[in-house]
Amino acid sequence: MTASTSSGTVRLTREGDVVHLQICGSLDLEQTRQMLDRVGQVSREMGRAYLLADLTQLVSIPHDSRRAIGVWSKTHHATAAALYGANFAMRTVTSLLFQAVRLIGNKHFELEFARDEATARRWIDAHRARQSGLPVDA
Repeated sequence: MTASTSSGTVRLTREGDVVHLQICGSLDLEQTRQMLDRVGQVSREMGRAYLLADLTQLVSIPHDSRRAIGVWSKTHHATAAALYGANFAMRTVTSLLFQAVRLIGNKHFELEFARDEATARRWIDAHRARQSGLPVDA
């Protein structure tokens, strides 16, 4: 699914228990709601949901979008998120946002910043294996 608004374009792709988010521009409220709906759906269906997010072209996460994520986190849970390609400013904003998610309700939520998509995917695979009690390759 691809959604475009005046603030940017967001592409959401589901891959099993992973929701892959690719953002170009700002993540507006409608796009945030679509992302949260998709993550919630995956979590209900599979018992877990990982967010894999390409932040290479992310410009901003407006206040109303950050607030919607916080409100959603009070009653819904994603398992973990692996974010890649974020610049320093976006790493700072998203790190603070996800710290708030942990404080609000999802205390076990884990966040990883990766340099590229392949590294982020490996982290999700390792996290999934740890959660399942499987051995994790180094």
